[in-house]
Amino acid sequence: MKRFFLITFFAFTLLSAKEKGLTNILPEENSFVGSKAKPHFSTTEKTMSSISPTRPSRENWQLVDSLFFDYYLKPGDHFGVQFDHNVNSITSVSNFIDLLTSEAETALQKTPKWLRPALRNKLGLLDSADQNELAAVINNSFDPYIDEIAYSIAHSSAEFLSSNFCYPQIFELNAIKIYSADNNLDYVEITDYGTSTTDENYYSTAKYWKINANGETIQFEIPKEIYYLYVVHPKITDEIVSYIDPDIIEDNTTHQNNITEPPNGKFWREFLFSQADAGYPILELELAETSILWDDSGNANDTAIHKITGWINVSMSFTSNSERPHQPVRIYRKHIGRCGEYADLTSAATRSALIPCTSVLSYSGDHTWNEFWNEEWIHWEPVNGYYNNPLVYENGWGKVFGSVFEIRSDGLLSPITERYSEGIATITLYAKDAEGNPIDGAFFILKTGTPGLVYDNFGFSDEEGKYIFKVGEGRSYYARMQSAIGDDPATVSEYSLLTDNALDGEEYEFVFTADGTMPDLDFSSINAPEDTEDDFQIIFEFAAQKQIIHGNFIFDDIDETQFFADQDGGSTNFFMTDELSYLVYDVGGSFESFNEMLQIPAGSIEFEIPISENWFGFWDNSFALNNPVYLQGSAKLFEYIETEAGNEIQSKPTIVLSNFPNPFNPMTTISLEISDTVENAELTIYNIRGQNIRRFQLADLKAKKHNIFWDGKDGKGKSVSSGIYYYRFQSNDLSRSSKMILLK
Repeated sequence: MKRFFLITFFAFTLLSAKEKGLTNILPEENSFVGSKAKPHFSTTEKTMSSISPTRPSRENWQLVDSLFFDYYLKPGDHFGVQFDHNVNSITSVSNFIDLLTSEAETALQKTPKWLRPALRNKLGLLDSADQNELAAVINNSFDPYIDEIAYSIAHSSAEFLSSNFCYPQIFELNAIKIYSADNNLDYVEITDYGTSTTDENYYSTAKYWKINANGETIQFEIPKEIYYLYVVHPKITDEIVSYIDPDIIEDNTTHQNNITEPPNGKFWREFLFSQADAGYPILELELAETSILWDDSGNANDTAIHKITGWINVSMSFTSNSERPHQPVRIYRKHIGRCGEYADLTSAATRSALIPCTSVLSYSGDHTWNEFWNEEWIHWEPVNGYYNNPLVYENGWGKVFGSVFEIRSDGLLSPITERYSEGIATITLYAKDAEGNPIDGAFFILKTGTPGLVYDNFGFSDEEGKYIFKVGEGRSYYARMQSAIGDDPATVSEYSLLTDNALDGEEYEFVFTADGTMPDLDFSSINAPEDTEDDFQIIFEFAAQKQIIHGNFIFDDIDETQFFADQDGGSTNFFMTDELSYLVYDVGGSFESFNEMLQIPAGSIEFEIPISENWFGFWDNSFALNNPVYLQGSAKLFEYIETEAGNEIQSKPTIVLSNFPNPFNPMTTISLEISDTVENAELTIYNIRGQNIRRFQLADLKAKKHNIFWDGKDGKGKSVSSGIYYYRFQSNDLSRSSKMILLK
């Protein structure tokens, strides 16, 4: 028959890149200023023409095998699917070991499905001992706490999770205290949608009572993303999430010396909400019988936000001494502080009261304050009694800020200058290599001021090499770019002038160029092989849902802390090869491919399979230096069923056979999805020599999905060794095999 394949895609983007291991990333003030930065000029993006022949009738094709995946592909990683012509099945291939302990795999299955990729990615950065400790907290917990625990672990840094400062039980305490507070607060109601046993995509959020602008009392629900990041997450800004002895003076350099085990060590969510020093009010009691979060009409002054403002100002005095603590527990015990201490304590206390809160900072303006969530972010500064008055600094204080940004708990800085300045300019910086390719993960440092530069903000570039700063008008701005393949300017103390007078509404674009070049692949595009008969075909469908901005969080109290922050819209490469070309690709050689698609966000491939050899389709993140991409998709194998002319296709049971995880250690779940009832079914596991290792007698099976758990042991209960294993399903009506890998 005539070979048939289909390629569709939805966009084509520029090539990507990265930056690693930055040191001394905040040069001294009054740094030497170099030449003016190069303006950025837009170039025409590459496009590809889709090949979309008419799709043939699928009446004779039956689904016989499938593989579904979602992975964070790190730079240089690839993940793919092999069609094995010996057993006419598909299995996964990759150049990385996605290997978690059995304890961690069990924890993943209890975690909401939408959260599993992030948790898998984070646990995969840890050694087996740390994986087991953290996984045990999830496995030993129960609803409704599991999702809050799993989210907090998945969105904490690997550096913290693997440190001696991390007490895994603090994640459980954090979740328990959230629900405990919910039982005692009238203005908020935590709502759980599903449970770990009833819904794979279960999640929680919160509802609040407020008075709207018309004076009506209403209830609103916050998005789950707001709930988890700004209520649940136990990290405020730069502090270490741990138990703190409030009586130990905090070291201004390390901020680590007052970390102490309980009972002397206290966790802020419990300590601030339900305890109090002698002569000071208890926050929980101050909020008792408070029925509304906030009043949009401005008439009520007994809202939860007003009560917290009062508690902050009774508990603190605006002054400081030589000690400048980061830990909310220590800040409270001192009962003094300036804007930094007030902002940290406000965020912690407000979250302990189950209200979304974040810290806002203008570094060059030397000031920090807060925002709370009331269907949108609302400016709030308790020490001065400011509510929803973001322009008070510019119009009242005479401060024209440079950058204003929110510090998220996961380490990402989000520019929000437009809320705090009447005049806004946009500065877009691009990082390029010597050949004009974008550098992902390049580190931009922004400074302001003349004479004598002061630090203003920083950011890491996306896959287009781009980062956007929103800045206040009427100021001069300078920048430099640092990356693993070169800096611009080359001298670390130099900064390039962007503008000496940023104008309201202006958009400035500049290119910074490294001396080095981005990674590349050496491949030749060839025609897809022809298939001469109807037998098997495979359909690949995929989407690079997100790119992951990755870099060092320079404000953190643990050195070299890395953050991973999702950003919508990513891209990936897709290749198809024969077995020899795949092996050459896997070792970095020059290979031949067909049906390739480069740097696209999504696509699908339909390929008629010549079954004389093995074939590979794989996704690749080789053009990046630093930023992972979150990839979702599937591969489905179809078999052609012959029918006699004029006769309808006879209904025949089909089975989709898969196992997850694969590779695994020591447990995997083998899934059998059967289209109709089958009789005398059994599942047999063989080693690579074809020897029978384990047999599961399944008797008669109804049409549905069945899961069989294999613990890596043979029929005598003895653990088998690492290697390739085949599993074969047989019944009176059908037979199917697939392959899995045990790695210890």
